[in-house]
Amino acid sequence: MLRMEPRAMSQSEASDQDTPSYRSPARVLARFFESSRDLWKAKYKELQQRIKAFRTELRDLRRSRNRWRAKAEALERKIQELHAKLQQQVEQSPPAPSR
Repeated sequence: MLRMEPRAMSQSEASDQDTPSYRSPARVLARFFESSRDLWKAKYKELQQRIKAFRTELRDLRRSRNRWRAKAEALERKIQELHAKLQQQVEQSPPAPSR
């Protein structure tokens, strides 16, 4: 029975596996990597602008909701006051004459 022993890698083989080898010229790679970086930066900048817009919209919606809630609560208190006032007037008024 034959056993396959793992062979030890030499230093040059190990370093070859760590760094990728490109077949294209460095100037072509540099241009490609630069355009890739620029596209990534543009995408990131656009996302940051969208995040800022969403945060602004969220802030405005919260303010609006709080204003409407305060207005609704004030109107609800006003209704309760008017109901209490009406109830008080009904209790103080003389009963209607019966026929």
